Amino acid sequence: MTTPTYTSPFTGTVVVPTDVSYLALSLTANTQLYWPSVVNPTQVVAPRILDVTPTGAYTILLPDALQGAVGTDILIRNFGPSTILVTDIIGTQSVTLLSGEARYFYLADNTTPAGVWQNVKFGIGTSFADAASLAGPGLIALNGKLATSTNAVEIFADPGITNANRAYTYIWESGAGAITLPAAGTLQQGWYIMFRNNGTGTLTITPQAPSQINSSSSIPTNPGDSGVIIFEKSTGNFFTVGLANPTNVTFTANTYDVDVIVGGTFNLVSYAPIIQTYVALSGTRTTNLQVVLPQITQIYILVNQTGQSGYNLQFKVENSLITPVVVSTGQVVFAFSDGTNLYAISQQSANGQFFANNGTASAPSYSFLNDNSTGMYLVSPGILGFSAGGTNLFTINNSNPSAPIITANGQFNAALIAGGTY
Repeated sequence: MTTPTYTSPFTGTVVVPTDVSYLALSLTANTQLYWPSVVNPTQVVAPRILDVTPTGAYTILLPDALQGAVGTDILIRNFGPSTILVTDIIGTQSVTLLSGEARYFYLADNTTPAGVWQNVKFGIGTSFADAASLAGPGLIALNGKLATSTNAVEIFADPGITNANRAYTYIWESGAGAITLPAAGTLQQGWYIMFRNNGTGTLTITPQAPSQINSSSSIPTNPGDSGVIIFEKSTGNFFTVGLANPTNVTFTANTYDVDVIVGGTFNLVSYAPIIQTYVALSGTRTTNLQVVLPQITQIYILVNQTGQSGYNLQFKVENSLITPVVVSTGQVVFAFSDGTNLYAISQQSANGQFFANNGTASAPSYSFLNDNSTGMYLVSPGILGFSAGGTNLFTINNSNPSAPIITANGQFNAALIAGGTY
């Protein structure tokens, strides 16, 4: 009988047998493999990929090399607990496959039944993955190795942070604002982000209830603050690392000449000292000057030493909708900013004279802790009012010094005078 050569009469090249791509084999005895072109139903075919699960230490014999084409290959992987032996058809060229091991065999010579089978050892128990395929949030492939990384994003509003934003760095570039952290149930263990308040106002960071951050429902961060926010899966809470605790206030101060400021607005959003003194060295300004402060939590001492009574200084927080705090010449105002609005806490003259707000009958400037609708207030220039329970009952009016008026809006009772009601 003539041994087939598997050479095409048309091209002179080797004809490759038909492939069987995959076979899962439960190995219960020594087993001979056969090429797909010659196998019969009682035999075991040689596939391109063979997953073997042995029940003992058995042998797999590779197909007859004379019936195969050079370059034909088989990948064999041992999924069982036992060691198996792979040999050529006559039992030589033996290779041991340990549990979990994989070997790639390819036919290098087919001039004899045994042939020459080359083999390449694959990983044992684990697979090989390149750095690029392993890279994920917070990791990149750099020169074939994994390296930590972060995606820096400049934001001007709440970006809608999710679990997919792990390892992001958010840079706040606006005034006062807020961002909300993801719900705890949507985050995986070890989730974290980084942030920096690079804006001009307070950035408030708030987790979704019932989660807390640093044991609080939210935290404010001022311009220049930065840190890392880490999620703790076991408690569902967030913690910051690298965010400095508030320190004692350092009183910064500066003096400004209103006569060299062009226009009616003076913008101090990028830097506003706590103590601000305003002077008029040449006396050329004739109109009001409005000073715009940043959207941060801060206290201010505002001093008007211009000596000019023809105009006032007005102070407001950027984008605030309430009436600005007015500081006339010779006045010193102690004011508080909550990041949205500015409020005058106290106001006095340079010689120590105290100035209160005008107040109203329902909210008099001078009142009491237990009754803030009873007290004294300024009705209008030259008119002093007294209220009780939010109603004006007594007024001293000297708006016209030649005709002062005292008005009582109620009944007088003279208890020491008989019949003293009038």
